[in-house]
Amino acid sequence: NVAQSEVEGYKRQELTSENLANIGGVTSKVTRATNSYLENQNRIETARTAEAEVNNLYLQRVDKLFGQPGEAGALNTLLNKFSSSMEEVANSPENHSSRQLAVSAAEGFARGLNRSSEELQTMRQSAESSIATQVGGINDALEKLEGINRRLTGASQGTMATAELINERDSQLGRLADSMEIHVAERDNGSVVVYSKSGNTLLEGRAVKLGFDQQGNLNASTQYDPDPAKRGVGTVTLEDSNGYKLDLINNGTLNTGRLGALINMRDKVLVEAQSQLDELAGGLAAAMSSLDVEGVDVTSGAASGEDINLEQLQPGDSISLSYTEGGESKNVTLIRVDDPSLLPLSDDHTAKAGDRVIGIDFSQGYAAAADAINDKLSPAIKAEALADGLRFLDDGDDNNSDINSVSSRQTISSLQSGNVGLPLFVDGQGGQTVYSDRMEGQSQKLGFASRISVNKDILANNELLVKSSADASIGDSSRPRAILDRLNKSEISFSPKAGIGAQGSPFSGSVSEYASLVISDQTGKADSAKQTLQSQQVIMDSVAGQLDKDTGVNIDEELAKLIDYQNSYAANARIMQAVKEMFDQLFRSV
Repeated sequence: NVAQSEVEGYKRQELTSENLANIGGVTSKVTRATNSYLENQNRIETARTAEAEVNNLYLQRVDKLFGQPGEAGALNTLLNKFSSSMEEVANSPENHSSRQLAVSAAEGFARGLNRSSEELQTMRQSAESSIATQVGGINDALEKLEGINRRLTGASQGTMATAELINERDSQLGRLADSMEIHVAERDNGSVVVYSKSGNTLLEGRAVKLGFDQQGNLNASTQYDPDPAKRGVGTVTLEDSNGYKLDLINNGTLNTGRLGALINMRDKVLVEAQSQLDELAGGLAAAMSSLDVEGVDVTSGAASGEDINLEQLQPGDSISLSYTEGGESKNVTLIRVDDPSLLPLSDDHTAKAGDRVIGIDFSQGYAAAADAINDKLSPAIKAEALADGLRFLDDGDDNNSDINSVSSRQTISSLQSGNVGLPLFVDGQGGQTVYSDRMEGQSQKLGFASRISVNKDILANNELLVKSSADASIGDSSRPRAILDRLNKSEISFSPKAGIGAQGSPFSGSVSEYASLVISDQTGKADSAKQTLQSQQVIMDSVAGQLDKDTGVNIDEELAKLIDYQNSYAANARIMQAVKEMFDQLFRSV
């Protein structure tokens, strides 16, 4: 015991004696200190501590990546720098140096988003590799446990060799517990049956085999999906001796321990952080280039309604229609979707609460779009095609419906259209594309933070920050003032899918406000992860300490026993010496 006292997981062994009444004499056996309840609790807390360690490790990295509010490299600091430089342009639009500093600040913020996005995907790739390592460790531990079970089944009980095997068994169970929460059933001979938290058998007779099809080059679009054809990351499968395979991620088995935490990081936490960056990048690009168009009142016979100009409507842009039917107010958002395979859209496609979302194909012209709208809306509302847009009318004399309002948020694609808005930030993939949150191919917002860039035409000519048309004055501050207002004052609804706001009450505010919220959210998560780890370590130390007290080696006690054994040995040696002397005397007398 003294020699093994420093070995992790070693349990105290004792030699116990038992009188053999029938034949006389004494038999001895080695017993091993145990406490089943504490051992099981220790395994559970081991899994929870490992999970907390992974969460803290990754979230501290994300927090450092996004930066503390006010830090030099923090996202909101970079955004504030861009805002301050635009203030200088607004004050002196004719100053070339001010305009160039503003362009550089815009580039700095875009690159900050690029770097943050790339680092998040690097972390996801790291988690993918760590998952593979964990799966390999689990398989190794299960294989060793299978061998230990076989040896225990054929071993003589109560021997030192058996006790050593059980110590090795517990060591392997500890490895498993670090990776995933397990439940253990021990048999009389010391062999074990091992189950996952959800009840899947991992070891009973023969060990199961876990598989992991590790993927490389993860990016924002490579995510987990139960459908193998859509899945872009590896999944963990359980395969039994009959060849049956089970996707453990899909059935929710792996949600604790180090392995569960790594999967959660790769598929949820880091994906949500990427979504926040994409929301921020998309909100910024849209704020700069958006054009809000209001409907114009119109009558057609007995019917009345509004005309809406849609000349700037891009795929992903929207039309908001509010009407009353039968005394009930209804809100509909029509989204331009030129790929029919993406239809229908769900109502949570927009961040608005309570609206009905309808995807409409405008690629075949306004007449075909009007027909599609009429097919989806109530007959009490009618859409008609115009040369430059659509007309929405109520039911006229029937007085069952009324058009309340029609508006549209469109994307300006030209730098000098006469509008103060401009495509300052664009999608840099494959050259550059105007950002409108289009869904064709794949969602343009997905991974946009890794692709956002400053319009190359503005990089080449910074006068475009000021001149909204070719003949506009270089001293006109209207456009830089508008850029400032869109950055700091314009209200945008951000999707709650990124973890800020709720579906029923999405966050609406400026780009600057959202940037601050993103950083605060990640800082809060990092602080929470740190506190959770600290609390879990206290619990772990308490359980481990109690288990060690019950089953570990106490050097003082062992040394006291050694002294007792030494004294007993000396006493018995004295008795044997006395007996020997008595016999010697007796034999001499004879």
